[in-house]
Amino acid sequence: MGSAMEKLPIKIRHFKTCFAFTILLITFGTFLWLAKSTPNTRVRRLDENQKTDEITLSCNNKSDFKAVRSKPSILVKYDQIQTMNEIRGLRGNFVLSKSLGTYLTPLTKALNTAFNDPISEYIIRSGLGLESYTTEEKVDIWTENGIQYRPFPYLDKADNPFYTSDFEAYVPFNRSLFFERDEDKASRDVQQKKIILWWQHKIAQAPIDGLQPLRACPDFPCVVTSDRTYTATSSAMLINAQFVNGESPPKRRPDQVLIHYQIEAPIDYWFYGDLFAADNGWNGIFNWTMSYRMDADITTYHGVVRRRRAVRRRDYREILAKKTGVVAWMVSNCKTSSRRENYIAELQKYLQVDVYGKCGKHNCPRICDRQCLHDINEKYKFYIGFESSLCRDYITEKLYRYFDTDMIVIARGHDTYSRLLPSEIFINTANFKSPKELAEMILYLDSHDEDYIAMLKEKDKYVSLYEDYPLLRDNNEWIEYRYEAVPMCELCRRLWNLKNYTKVYNDMSAWFYKKEYQCLTPNDIDNMVIKLFNRVLFSLAWIILLIFFISLNMFTLYHILRFAITFIDSGNVR
Repeated sequence: MGSAMEKLPIKIRHFKTCFAFTILLITFGTFLWLAKSTPNTRVRRLDENQKTDEITLSCNNKSDFKAVRSKPSILVKYDQIQTMNEIRGLRGNFVLSKSLGTYLTPLTKALNTAFNDPISEYIIRSGLGLESYTTEEKVDIWTENGIQYRPFPYLDKADNPFYTSDFEAYVPFNRSLFFERDEDKASRDVQQKKIILWWQHKIAQAPIDGLQPLRACPDFPCVVTSDRTYTATSSAMLINAQFVNGESPPKRRPDQVLIHYQIEAPIDYWFYGDLFAADNGWNGIFNWTMSYRMDADITTYHGVVRRRRAVRRRDYREILAKKTGVVAWMVSNCKTSSRRENYIAELQKYLQVDVYGKCGKHNCPRICDRQCLHDINEKYKFYIGFESSLCRDYITEKLYRYFDTDMIVIARGHDTYSRLLPSEIFINTANFKSPKELAEMILYLDSHDEDYIAMLKEKDKYVSLYEDYPLLRDNNEWIEYRYEAVPMCELCRRLWNLKNYTKVYNDMSAWFYKKEYQCLTPNDIDNMVIKLFNRVLFSLAWIILLIFFISLNMFTLYHILRFAITFIDSGNVR
């Protein structure tokens, strides 16, 4: 009886030992199962230390970038004219190649449904592009709603390298339509031209000396200047409200039109305080608005895209053979309200994005802009054209400038893109749930040449149109790109038919701060933040669980060692 009582603690200790070994086996098995069951992603992740090839760009001195003004072209008569205010965009049918459609079946179904909805009123209903027309001088041009698009630049591109658009608009002067079929007005002498004054332009904008004809409609009875000595005699004054530095409104006549001009998105808009504050006198005096917004009196853009009438014949295999990179991004603003830098950082986890300019590893000073564009176009398949802010109707000039290159533009902005551009000619991040899904799409096209070439061919059915405007900064001349010349023709037409367009914005701030036109907080980044937060919580949970298992194992190891010592001691006692 006594012997049995002495052996009882040893049996209990045997039970504790078995239990401890069982816990160790369960722990090991759990980690083995987790490691084996982790799903493999279809997207390759890049090693953070992976080396990228550096490109050293050489460019000529700044004198090579002086704006080369185009020679006057032959002006021709064309009797059909309709002002640019009706031109608000275009759309195309969403078409993907069969294999790409198979790859993104749910996406194509959703987009086909969306793009077959009724077209908004401001979208062009007839013809998605330009009609061919031959002048009396046997020059082939394109026309749309009476606007002619003449070949541009008129000098060889070698002499005018900063400008990449192939065409520039020209609006003929048709008296009957210009004066809205008022025959009395149409018969008047219009030698005395109305003056349009840029009372406040962008600070770096090159001055317009003297009285210059309108760029797209030099035959119209209007001239433009930025010389404020014409304040009293001008018919209209354009105010770029973003750059008004504490000045009071100009004195003006009752028939003088004051126009609020806005080409940039409203986020971080006021450089010198809110112009529409109640105490500065600007809020209730504007007559018209000229803005990228669709609800403006005169809509202006950074560019427009139109469908070509003739198919471009090109060797796409040869173009593709030169491309050794996948995605490029040229950027100088490193912290933005759209948080595009966060989106790119997430995208870079799945594919390589070569960043040029101030925010990247690849050197590309602004003075080398031409060389950068040439080299990037030749090397890369895709170009990132992300907005610095996400605002309704706003599209960056970079999309239009890079559109005619041999790259597919990846856009991230408001839903405006889908309303103003044919969806099959660019990639919109809005169609992807995450940067990872976008990366899958890019890598798919990168590895499927036929689908990539099909997209290039579809894009080449269209042409981008814009104008160049010089900027003067730090003793250098830069070039800015906008589609502003034709809207200026519409402004001139309104001035000559003023009684039909009498208007005053009693509360300009209500228009400017209209809720639906305020810039949005990006939700694709928020989703990423939520995912990151969930990952952190998940990791913390595993750390706590791991600490629990380690503590339990230490507890069991302690009892194993204690049992071993007790067992040895009991043997020695015997």
